Amino acid sequence: MKEQDLTKLTVDELKAKQKTLKTSSILILIAMSIMLFSGIFFMIKMKSAVFTILPVAFLPLIIVFSKQIKSIKEELEKREKINKS
Repeated sequence: MKEQDLTKLTVDELKAKQKTLKTSSILILIAMSIMLFSGIFFMIKMKSAVFTILPVAFLPLIIVFSKQIKSIKEELEKREKINKS
């Protein structure tokens, strides 16, 4: 995923991007929890732990999204502070 320069985006674009990232993160977390519970179920029933590793593969996405959300939040706060001055 290419890193965008947040200073070139408008406030509305930043808010839209932040909302999209939050929604995506929530959906990925829900999918990860379903995969984890399914993996535990299959581990108990089939005695195979193969599917319990699958949710870990999506963890880097959550980390990247949370870092981007944090940087967008900081940029919005910085702009708000400038506008108040």
